[in-house]
Amino acid sequence: MSMSPFCDVTTWEEFSYGHFRDPDPTTPDEGRTGCCARGRTEKEQEIWSFSSKPLGKALLRTVAADRQLCQDAVTMFTDILLYSARKSLKDVSEDTRLVEHIFRQVIKRESLQDELYCQLVKQLTNNKKRSNEDRCWELLWLCAGCFPCSQPLRFHVTSFLLHKRRSPLARDCLLRLERTVQLGNRRSPPHPLELHTVQKKSGSWGQIVILPDKSTVAIAVESSSRGGDLCLDVTNKLGLKTIGGISLYCRVADKVSSNWREHAEYDLLFRRKVWTDVMVGEDSVADMRMHFFQELESFLSGHHKCSKSEAVQLAAYLYRVRFGQAGFELHDDKKTAEVLKDLIPRDLLQIEPPEHWKQDIVATFNRHAGLNRDDAKLAFLRHVSTWPTFGSAFFHIERHDYRKYPEKLMAAVNRRGLMFMDQNSKNTIVSLAFDEVETSGDTRHLWVTGNGLENTWQLTTSAVGGAYDSPTATNPPSLHSLHNILPILYHMIHIWGDFELSFSFFSLYRHLRSTT
Repeated sequence: MSMSPFCDVTTWEEFSYGHFRDPDPTTPDEGRTGCCARGRTEKEQEIWSFSSKPLGKALLRTVAADRQLCQDAVTMFTDILLYSARKSLKDVSEDTRLVEHIFRQVIKRESLQDELYCQLVKQLTNNKKRSNEDRCWELLWLCAGCFPCSQPLRFHVTSFLLHKRRSPLARDCLLRLERTVQLGNRRSPPHPLELHTVQKKSGSWGQIVILPDKSTVAIAVESSSRGGDLCLDVTNKLGLKTIGGISLYCRVADKVSSNWREHAEYDLLFRRKVWTDVMVGEDSVADMRMHFFQELESFLSGHHKCSKSEAVQLAAYLYRVRFGQAGFELHDDKKTAEVLKDLIPRDLLQIEPPEHWKQDIVATFNRHAGLNRDDAKLAFLRHVSTWPTFGSAFFHIERHDYRKYPEKLMAAVNRRGLMFMDQNSKNTIVSLAFDEVETSGDTRHLWVTGNGLENTWQLTTSAVGGAYDSPTATNPPSLHSLHNILPILYHMIHIWGDFELSFSFFSLYRHLRSTT
């Protein structure tokens, strides 16, 4: 018998004789009539070929031997029949439900993954119904992007795809299967965006990524895209000198929907996560479009220790960034209070009347007459980069057991290590290098011990200052690091206090410790 990779029926039929169960005598539509099964009548339907009737048992012998797996496989084939029989694309919710039902159990139970491949190839073999065949190709496309089949089956699936290379999705299925073999199994069912993409016969879709300066970059996303792939795309489009320390985040709006997988709103944010190697002035694009705006968030949130004179100096730079050479806004008393909110840290606003702040800022602004907007951004960054908390992720201390310290504390994590600070005065209470700290806990709670810490400290993983606009907001959005973009989009959890931040203390601490 030929084993040519272009002889799909022969190799597929041969595989079925070695691995499929025997035809069920109680099921009249099951039989074997191929070139490897002599003596059968031509009217009998091959077990390895298309069928419009439900299965009585699983195809694979190993799956059919397990009662529960067999039942799950039969249900899975019924869902395939229902999906492939649907002709209208208007009711996307039903398609989404069927795809979810098929893939959720298969992803959880690897023993069903080969069975799903077998069922789909079966339905694509000798399928004379064009619309039905197209729908089965969609499922195989999704399947190839979620998990690979086992090595023995992969040869036959690859042979089948090569033989069907003229089919619109065959080549994509083959490429997706090869990619999945390299990357490993997905942990989540296909996202509705994937389903929409394959139904429109498109291999990718456009995604808007938001930069710290609020501008956007459009990139192409595929179902196998990883966070690193997308970061590299954005980095290249912006012309950044390095991708190191930069991450993508998924910000999910605080909106609850009964069908959240279709309707949940999210943004992709492109931000610097680790500031270990940042030197202000080395990468002008990164400074102007990322570093300045991220540090501006921390500055205005009031998480740095900043004197009044420093606040005035930096506010003058920010005023020039916002208004350029024109200084008329602060001369309008009605606008002064609103403008100051974007210039002065919130914890310092109340120490002086607005009129005093205005006078000091205007005087300093006038002394910098030769600066343009970019010069002012760079001057701002150079100043704040001298602070020990530059490039920090800040965390609230939820509880600690040492009465000697103030009740309200913050932790700052940066390239220097870990700092515990008084939330009000911003004075540093304890400063520790990474090799002096031991941590344990989960993504929500963290227990930290180390030299200078006489008791265990419990931290929240809700970062403040740069994580969202208002750390005191009732319903702040969730942020997720994107290691594999679609599973994260799939798991769009927006329960305050129960989400994982890429720059959570635990992950950021480990990352920085490994690089120092």
